[in-house]
Amino acid sequence: MACYFLAFIPAKEGGYAILSPDFPELVSLGDDLDDCMGMGSDALAVVVEEYTKSRRELPGPSSLEQAKAFAAAEMQDEGVDVSREPLLQLFKAPNADMIPVKISISLPKADLEAIDAKAKRLGMTRSGLMATAARAY
Repeated sequence: MACYFLAFIPAKEGGYAILSPDFPELVSLGDDLDDCMGMGSDALAVVVEEYTKSRRELPGPSSLEQAKAFAAAEMQDEGVDVSREPLLQLFKAPNADMIPVKISISLPKADLEAIDAKAKRLGMTRSGLMATAARAY
């Protein structure tokens, strides 16, 4: 399971911006460092889920040196409180394993026929329809 650095960048108006060197779309805010821990974990989970849903490959995690360089560059922004240091925190990414796994399930025949008919109408396989439905539900 991959781990990713998130940068907590101190904001002039107080609190912290939560940014990622690996996921440019990950942006959040925290009132304090405790808040940043929860918000950062949630934001990373949302981004990984979106990558998984769209079948995009997750980027490789930045090294500590790359994360430090990212935070240093972000500290140059005019909205940053330079009197406080940025913090880098390592977060474990949720599992995004897309490797198919064979399963065996039991369903009433009518339900299976309904699944197959719906999949055929949509141009999908039975497995594809069930996976799509599970992600949507």
